[in-house]
Amino acid sequence: MSLTGSSNGENQDILSRIATSPTILFSIILVIVYLLLSFVARDFLNPVYSAPLVFQESLVQCNPCILMQPGWPWIPWTIVTSIFLHAGPLHLASNIFFLLIFGYVLEEQLNNRVKWIEIFFLTGVAGNLSFLAAYALVGPDAGVFGVGASGAVYGILGAAAGLKIAIILILVAGLDIFAGGGLFAHIGGMITGIIIRRLWITGAEEKTSLE
Repeated sequence: MSLTGSSNGENQDILSRIATSPTILFSIILVIVYLLLSFVARDFLNPVYSAPLVFQESLVQCNPCILMQPGWPWIPWTIVTSIFLHAGPLHLASNIFFLLIFGYVLEEQLNNRVKWIEIFFLTGVAGNLSFLAAYALVGPDAGVFGVGASGAVYGILGAAAGLKIAIILILVAGLDIFAGGGLFAHIGGMITGIIIRRLWITGAEEKTSLE
């Protein structure tokens, strides 16, 4: 085979992997949702806060709403929809930046797109449930409303890197600051990711080695 043919084959393989990458897919989805909401809100810098009330009530995580407190509508689905919203361009950019880094690492470890997507949603929801639990225990000081994929990003980090490396990265790089500062969602997402890593990645590797 000629060098040109080999190079073309490698390029096609790389393009194919990018096109089927869940990391790329979800990064694109996050950008599209942000741009669409910015268009509706006519505000690129603060689309969530400038969006029509119906969008805020239907998409933003509202802790008193989910807990069915008096005077608040019950909107439990926002535990999921809020994952795809971001407060501003820096919030969005930082989450996508870290998602691209750790998402690719996790893809290499799993080699399974469905499991990657499952981890994204499981850790994202777990992070939001942690935020909800903090509100139930502490009250409004923990935060009333929440948006962002940070819980899922931290979950991907935990699943890809494990506890020790995740803690080092957070301390050295200050990921909590750059990813929006949603402390409770970050902790919940990361712990869930670490548990999943033990069950799906390192646990499976140990089982294979024993066999």
